Amino acid sequence: FLELYILFASGLHWLTLAESVVILPRFGVQLETHYRSGRVLRHFVPVSKIVKPVLLEHVSPVTCYWLLSMILQKEEELTPVFKELHPPLKMLVPIWKALCGAVSGDKDSSLHSSVEDYGQSVFS
Repeated sequence: FLELYILFASGLHWLTLAESVVILPRFGVQLETHYRSGRVLRHFVPVSKIVKPVLLEHVSPVTCYWLLSMILQKEEELTPVFKELHPPLKMLVPIWKALCGAVSGDKDSSLHSSVEDYGQSVFS
């Protein structure tokens, strides 16, 4: 019984309460994950290491959701911005636009407006 309780308690320790992204133009991006236990994991990615932020659609036989990830220099895999939670596209597009602006140093891009138009057509 004690082993089951410890296993259950350790499982509760990792339940994700919130995830956040702090974009510091010209410096980088801080990714934070807040757990039920009160633990907070922070990961900082320098802007010089970010090649490109990307929006991806994840489709499986039972679910479909959007992912926001970053392509990083010298990394073989994409780095997800939100590791546990899956916010809707309406929330991801402004974050994606801000990431693109932080990486390129340009806030106005035709690529940004085309994604915004796509997001509006999907949710209209």
